[in-house]
This record gives sequence, structure tokens and C-alpha cells, in this order.
Amino acid sequence: MARVRPSGGDPHAVVGGHGLKRKPIVHSRCVQVHVRDVVKQAVSILSSKSTAGEIPLVLIPESRGATSLFLEIPSGVHCLLQRFGKDVEKDLSPGLHLLPSWYRIAYVVTKQSCCYDAPVQNCPTADDVRVSADVTLIFQIVEPHKFIYRLGAKNFDEFLSGTVEEAIRMLVRQETHQTVYSLRGERADVMLKMLNDKFVESGVTFHDCKVTAVWLPDVLANSLEITTKMSKGMDKLNTQAEYERLQIRQDSEMQIEEIRRRQEQVLVAEAGRKRRAELEFEQRNVKAEENGEVAMIEANGKVEVDKLKCMTDLDRTKMEYTTWRITEIAKAEANSNASRIKADLMEEQAIIEASWKESKMLDDAEVIKCEAVMEKEAIRNLAAKREHDLALTEKGILGQFATKGSFNLIGTPGDKLISAMLKGTFSGGAASIVG
Repeated sequence: MARVRPSGGDPHAVVGGHGLKRKPIVHSRCVQVHVRDVVKQAVSILSSKSTAGEIPLVLIPESRGATSLFLEIPSGVHCLLQRFGKDVEKDLSPGLHLLPSWYRIAYVVTKQSCCYDAPVQNCPTADDVRVSADVTLIFQIVEPHKFIYRLGAKNFDEFLSGTVEEAIRMLVRQETHQTVYSLRGERADVMLKMLNDKFVESGVTFHDCKVTAVWLPDVLANSLEITTKMSKGMDKLNTQAEYERLQIRQDSEMQIEEIRRRQEQVLVAEAGRKRRAELEFEQRNVKAEENGEVAMIEANGKVEVDKLKCMTDLDRTKMEYTTWRITEIAKAEANSNASRIKADLMEEQAIIEASWKESKMLDDAEVIKCEAVMEKEAIRNLAAKREHDLALTEKGILGQFATKGSFNLIGTPGDKLISAMLKGTFSGGAASIVG
């Protein structure tokens, strides 16, 4: 739906396709405002925007009284302090501070992101058509000291308005009246970069920049609307004619395809009958050959059966004769082997009896020898054991002396007793100790 400006009246009053008049777009203005109570009104004033398009960026509070000792810093804003009219660079935290009257809040600067509307009229396109455009900017003051002392709200507004108008005219100049509508939306990145470059030293950062609307002259817009409608109508007629042509082509192709399909069905049926006759002939031929082969196989099988029967009788007779011969030979060999085995067993029994008697004697001799060696070793080990038992007994006696003995450790006997306790043995001094 085309949007055109009405002839006469407000150039920014937009009329839609149904003739409904919309709210006019007002050019925004950045201003500074004098306030009485900055603590209570700062955030509400800086958050508001008047119907005239005024955007409060800076508040100037009233001077403090000469007897004032407390200074309250509002929250949610930048506060610029002055001492005897000179800027104080440090920022105080929000709240109540004990400061004399020569400290004052000179400026209160907004921290919020601000929306700036900048409608521009009579921008010439590449083909010299005068159009109007509306640009919306989103910016934020990030360095209030630079903004206040280098630029100020009024200068910022004038500089921003001129810069935006120049930038939008440059953008529109690159388009024709047919492509100028493409500027709406996200195609303002170049303008955003240019604004940030120009205001880099003013403490302001631009976050977004969009061309929200573009208006052609009334006559041209109406002509384009009519042209668009006629073009759409022609496209519709062309589409309908193309559809009908395609439908006719499809109907003719379907009829041709149906005739071709019937012809193929007839050819397939005749080919099927021919193939069926050929298969029946082949089946009869194969059946006759199979019958002859079956008769031949049956005759050959009967001959093979008779031959196998004769061979089986011959083999059975041979096996019976061989079995009788082997049985007789086995009986004779069994009797001979039994006599020989009995003699061999008696011989082996005598040899085994002599062998185990000899082994028994040798084992008895080894046992006696081992007992003698064990006795010899036992005598030596018993001597070591007795010596060990004697040492344990001495240590037990010394332990009892140490824990339960009641005597005077004076003189040579006492020294010997202590020495024996330390060494763990009497070692020849036990008799003198006891004496």
C-alpha cells in the first residue's frame, strides 16, 4: 500500500491508501531544562519527551543556599560537580554527602538511550525527484564531561540536525525514485559510522540509525501506484493466459499419451499370445524328451541293481570264508600266547620280588644314615638352644631387678648391676653381684 503526503498542510502528515490521516512526525530537539528539585524530578524529566519533540538531555539545578551543609546526589543520572564554579572531575556516588555550600551540582546529564526523530524534506534523488524521509537515531551520552564542556545540548542539537540532514541527502542522492524505498530499514550503516566518527570527541555514542519512512511527491506516488496496479493486472492476465495455454497443452499431451498407451497395450497383448504359443511348444518338446530320459534311466537302474546284487552275494561269501580262516588262526595263536604269557609272568614275579627286597634293604640303610646325621645336628642345635634359654633367663632376672628390686646402688656392686642391666647379661659379674 503506497504512503503519500497530502497536498498542502503539514508536509509530514502521512496519508495511507485508505485516506486515513496519521499523526505527523515532529523533528526532535535536544534541550537543557532548569529545575528546582533535581533529586525527585531528574529521572522523570529526563525520561519524558514533549509533544513538540523536545528531548531533555541536561538539567540545570538551582544554586544551593549559603548555609547548606548537605548535598544529595540523585541516582540514575550523571552529575557534574563544581567547586567555586570550577569543574570537579570526580564523580560522587548517589546519596547524601557532607559538603559545604561552595560545592554544587552544575549539570545533571541523562544516562538513558535517547530516540531522535529527524524528518528531512525535499531531498533530490539521482534522477532529481524531490522526496521526504524520516530518520530515527538511538544515541547515549557516555562521557558527560566532554558532552557538557565541549559541545552542550543546544550545539549538539544543531550539529546533529545538520549532520543527519546532510547524511540523508547524500543517501537519497545515490538512489533513483524507483529504488529510494529500499533505504527504509537497515540500510543506514554508513550514516551510523559517519555520526560516530563526527561525534567521537563529544562523549556521545550512536547505537542505531534507521530510515523509517520515505515519501515521494503526491503526483509521482499516485502515478507509481497506478503503474503498479496496471503492471500487477498485466502480470495476472499473462499468468492466466499462460495457465490456459499450459492446460490446453496438457490436455493434448494426455490424449496423445492415451492413444500411445492403447497402442502399446495391443502390441503387448499380441506379443503375449505369440510368446504363450512358443512356450506351449517348448513345454511339449521338453516333456517328450523327459519321458525318453526317464525310460532310459529306469532300464539303466534295473541293470545296476542286478549287478550290485551279484556283487553283494560274492562279497558276502568271501567275507564268510575270511572270517572262518581268521577265527581258526586266532584260536591257535591264543593258546600259544597263553602258555608264553604264563611263563613270562612267573619270571617277572620272581624278578620283582628280588628287586623290592633289595630296595627295602637300601632304604633301611639310608634311614639309619639320616638318623645319625639328625642326631649329630640335634646335639649342636641343643647347645645353641640352651645358651639362648640361659640368655633369656638372665634378661628376665635383670628385668625383675629393674622393676621390682629394692636395694641401694652404691659402690662397685651397684655399678656392675647397672652395667649388667644395660648389656642384658651378667657376663661373669653375676657372682660378685650376688655376693
